[in-house]
Amino acid sequence: MVGMGEQSIPAFAVALGLPGAWAGLVATVPMVVGALMQLVSPTMIRRLGSHRRWVVWNAGIQALSFVPLAIAAVVGVFPGWALYSVAAIYWGAGIATNPAWSTWVGTLVPGPVRLRYFARRTVWLHVFQIGALLAAGWILFVGEAWEQPLAAFGVVFAFAFLARALSTACLTRHSEPDPMPGGMQRVGFRDLAARFRHGSDGRLLAYMLAVQFSANVASPFYMPYMLRELEFSYAQAMGLVAAAFLARAISMPFHRRIAGRHGVGALLWIGGLGIAPSVGLWLLTHDFVLLLLAQLFAGFVWSAYELSTFLMFFDSIRSEERTSILTKYHVANAVAIAAGSLLGGAVLAGAGGAAAAFIAVMALSTVLRLATLFLLRRVAPRPRFAT
Repeated sequence: MVGMGEQSIPAFAVALGLPGAWAGLVATVPMVVGALMQLVSPTMIRRLGSHRRWVVWNAGIQALSFVPLAIAAVVGVFPGWALYSVAAIYWGAGIATNPAWSTWVGTLVPGPVRLRYFARRTVWLHVFQIGALLAAGWILFVGEAWEQPLAAFGVVFAFAFLARALSTACLTRHSEPDPMPGGMQRVGFRDLAARFRHGSDGRLLAYMLAVQFSANVASPFYMPYMLRELEFSYAQAMGLVAAAFLARAISMPFHRRIAGRHGVGALLWIGGLGIAPSVGLWLLTHDFVLLLLAQLFAGFVWSAYELSTFLMFFDSIRSEERTSILTKYHVANAVAIAAGSLLGGAVLAGAGGAAAAFIAVMALSTVLRLATLFLLRRVAPRPRFAT
């Protein structure tokens, strides 16, 4: 679903003729609407009496969100507002599953095996995402060669629907040893905001929000930049995206060893320090091979960041507060992503969407990523090898 569906939505916006800024923002702005929709998660989970049921329902809705995209691709016409609306439903259903799934899976995977289990799980996720990205790139390449680019998107979105439908069926087969963990507590927005300064959970979330804001000043616009300014084919663009996922998968055993030997905080420093310059080669070259190397490096450092922050959720956030805190965090996270992308979009639109504007957006993102290192120091002490 992610490799063929989610990653293809910005490219679909480009194919529909949306301007560069709007084509990039379709991957971020609808997240805010989706995040607000999922605020009902804690209430619905209590009414259903089960985290699993809520996850399964939303997974099914997410699968169905690809149906109008596939139909629109075959018809060949889809207004921008409709694309944004469907994207909001996709993100709303997807984000709604995350807090409930995190609480649910915490009852399934024991602490002693958590690092090894999630590291291996993440490797397989990336393997399938790489395969899906390459398959999508090939389908879109064939569609372009046959002068049927939009119809090719219909095939891609149909596969994404089938994948999420299968995923939903698999979720129904998972056990749920503790449908409603005892002592579940509600954490208000004000209380959570206060923890940004004093609590270990709040400092972690504040750092992650800063990373999302700074990264998304540039990341939504890579696809329009590749397709329009660099004039890469769909296959080349998807290949570059797939390279980052490949690096994520290959580097996971290394990251697992680092976390096991030096601690999760050390792994977070590897990710945090590497994220800042990961845009660098995009500022210097248009060469496909060099950009491929840049994507491999980006995948390596983002993999370290994602695994470490995911594991820190379990260590820093109490299980009885996890659903409530993560529900609110996902709202703030969506706002940070949208705000960053809107800032990048404003720079891009203000410069008329020229190639130099894309470079300016990437440079701004690099500066902001460097600034997040001040917040990283509050989350984890700097390890010796990171000095």
